[in-house]
Amino acid sequence: MGTTGVKAVVFDEKGKPFAEAYRAYAIQVEADGTRLLRGQEIWEKTREVFSEAARKTDGKIEAVCADSFGEAFVALDREGELICDPMLFTDRWGEKEYYEAEKKTTALEIAEICGLPLSPSYSLSKLLYLREQCPGIYEKIDRILFIQEFISYMLCGERGVDYSIACRSMFFDVRNCRWSEELIGKFGLEYRHYSDPLPMGTVLGTLRKELAGELGLGGAVKVVVGGHDQPVNAIGAGLREGCAVNSMGTSECITPIIGSMFPPEFTARKNIPSEPLWEKGRFCCMAYNPSSGLLIQWFLATFTDEKELPFAKFDRNVPPRPTRIMIQPYLMGSGTPYMESGDRLAITGMDYGTTKFDIYRAVLEGLCLDQELNLAILREQKKPVTHVIATGGGSKSRAWLEIKADVLQIPVSTLEVKEAGALGCAILCARAAGLYGSVEEAARNMSRIKDTVQPDARHRDFYAEKFALYRKLHGHVKEESFFSAGKRAGD
Repeated sequence: MGTTGVKAVVFDEKGKPFAEAYRAYAIQVEADGTRLLRGQEIWEKTREVFSEAARKTDGKIEAVCADSFGEAFVALDREGELICDPMLFTDRWGEKEYYEAEKKTTALEIAEICGLPLSPSYSLSKLLYLREQCPGIYEKIDRILFIQEFISYMLCGERGVDYSIACRSMFFDVRNCRWSEELIGKFGLEYRHYSDPLPMGTVLGTLRKELAGELGLGGAVKVVVGGHDQPVNAIGAGLREGCAVNSMGTSECITPIIGSMFPPEFTARKNIPSEPLWEKGRFCCMAYNPSSGLLIQWFLATFTDEKELPFAKFDRNVPPRPTRIMIQPYLMGSGTPYMESGDRLAITGMDYGTTKFDIYRAVLEGLCLDQELNLAILREQKKPVTHVIATGGGSKSRAWLEIKADVLQIPVSTLEVKEAGALGCAILCARAAGLYGSVEEAARNMSRIKDTVQPDARHRDFYAEKFALYRKLHGHVKEESFFSAGKRAGD
């Protein structure tokens, strides 16, 4: 389940896909510009894609597992009715309440307990918003379910949240894989609202009989605990040593497997989280830009009048040589390491001869330089990434992959299966069904590389110089970005 739609894919035990379905769902735009999803619609569309994909098989499905975006949740009352729809992490619900709660803790405490930087983007701010601004709803809450957990509950009637999703709340103890009673108490939340935390790959229950009958599925279909989409993407990418999955969607995220969690001081200072995986003591980290694919969409919509966005046309016309145009690639705030909601797009270095294709290449370079910024920080922590595996819609752009390899100066590969998240779910299912002895073994056997782009060493020095200047750019434009975002007094 993503922020704009849901996809179901059926795989065999070798990782071969042979049935899939997709449905989009609507984002409700509020009067103040914030956006909501509808929990009931997410479930209805999920049920539709599950039904369509299942009917394309012979009716023998062993297990089902889901992943989702991380922070959003629904709330149910005692009768099991939805009383609160998901609020997206990119919106500013609860910022005021969050900044009050922030006074009760420190960045170092949150990094030590939760493995996260202090940020209003996590679930905490939305819960505090409900408690303070919507007390009539908050008082009726019986249970709070994160999106992946909500779908599993609707499939089998059992509750259980995995470690990686629970982590996105900002009150989960990642070292001990349990809710932090200390933080729940500090923030004035109610422990009873939250499900027991479970590792990814746990068999939560079996598919409801009425749903199995409706879909024509025989036998007991296992419902397996999934997780947060980015770590599940990492599983789908094969868990190869030195590799990091790079999901290239509306936002862009690099998710290396790091073993032990980062020191709290590092997380508090650099804003890069450590997120638990399928077993206690195993972690990944996430370095991301929330404006990646969104920036591409904006650029194409702005620079063309054609009805369909000409992604392929711009790819074909990308100038072959690196550009000296510099771009800070943020439309709605920056991700790691800055985490500044006021950061905005900045473009320098254009002249009369600049074409829209030059700017397009510069946009791609800017997105890749932003990734190099995060990879350089990881290298400082002795966590080098030596190979990137690109997934998602952006991985279809050969030009983008070639620029990425040149800027990062490491190989960039794609998978035989484009939907790494769905494959990660299938890998968890295969392990839960006993087809493999471990998640790692299942990943090795079910995930395969299709193609690899090697870096062009001729561009190494140019991009090294451009990256050094790029690191300075953020400080130069920060004040102007905050002015443009309306952050100055009197706005």
